[in-house]
Amino acid sequence: MSVSTGTRVLHSLVLLAFFGLAVYFPYWWFGVVPIGSDDVIPQAEIDRLLAGKDIPDFYAEEPAPLGAEELAAQKEAFMWCRFCHTLEEGGENRVGPNLHRIFGKPAAVVSRFTYSEAFIKAREEGLIWTPETMAAFIADPAGLVPHNRMRYPPMVGYEVSPERNRLMLEYMLHATR
Repeated sequence: MSVSTGTRVLHSLVLLAFFGLAVYFPYWWFGVVPIGSDDVIPQAEIDRLLAGKDIPDFYAEEPAPLGAEELAAQKEAFMWCRFCHTLEEGGENRVGPNLHRIFGKPAAVVSRFTYSEAFIKAREEGLIWTPETMAAFIADPAGLVPHNRMRYPPMVGYEVSPERNRLMLEYMLHATR
């Protein structure tokens, strides 16, 4: 059975289109950047970005102990965030950067993470991660850092509420120590 040249070209174009979609879809939908970065932000640069700002040490005091129910509620609220972020010291960067000890740091300074131009601009404009700025970012990522790649809420049907956002923030404050 012989297949015409036009049919072969059509099949090739369809396969190429599917391949292109497979490559581009994760970036488009999740903001994934397939190319890693070797960038390391030196402590001197972080110090320069923090110079003149009165930022408290958010990790100086131990947090109040949590009950099992409150901790479970916080973990549940943060569950979807774990697909993109790690919180532990030395944790890997995923689709999003590792957030260990993020509070009190300038935006876009986690080493070896490929940041969007929007986050680099926010860093240069002085965005510092405090509980207040993180709460604003969780509530409206595109409002605080326009044109960033974070996809939140993560899926259709995901329930966004001020209570869930509060629980996520409190979990981050406890878990990033």
